[in-house]
Amino acid sequence: MKRHISTLTMAVALLLSAGSAHAQSTVAAFKVPFDFVAGTTLMSAGEYHVSNGPSSALLVLRGGDAPPIFVLAGSLQTPNDSTKTTLVFHRYGSRYFLAQLRIQGNNRGRELPPGSQEREMARNSASESAVVVARSIPDVK
Repeated sequence: MKRHISTLTMAVALLLSAGSAHAQSTVAAFKVPFDFVAGTTLMSAGEYHVSNGPSSALLVLRGGDAPPIFVLAGSLQTPNDSTKTTLVFHRYGSRYFLAQLRIQGNNRGRELPPGSQEREMARNSASESAVVVARSIPDVK
C-alpha cells in the first residue's frame, strides 16, 4: 500500500512539474494581422503563442480556440543578435508563409522549412516575395 501511495505521489509531482515546464516554454506571443500558412496548416489572423515543442525539431503555435499546431523547425543562426523577438513570413502574392522565429538579444532562432505549397508559389512568382515581420505582444507571462 505504501508503495502505491509513493508511486501515485511521484506521478502527481511529475505531472505538476511537466505542466510548469510547459508553461515556461512559451517563447513569445504575437498578433498576426493576416492569414498565414504554418507547415501545412492555414492559420487565421489573430493572436498566437509560440512555444518549444516536445522535441527540439518542433514549435507549437496556439491561437484562439483552435487546437495547437505542431510545425517542424530547424535551428537558425544569424550574424547579429536580433533587436526584437519576431516572426518572419515569406509573402507570395497575397499568401503568407511562416518562415522564422527570431529571439531578441540572441543570434539563434528557429527556421521552418518551406513546404510544397510555398515552393510551388515561389517557382510561379517572379521576385514578388517579401519578408513581413510580426512583432511580439509585450508583457507576455
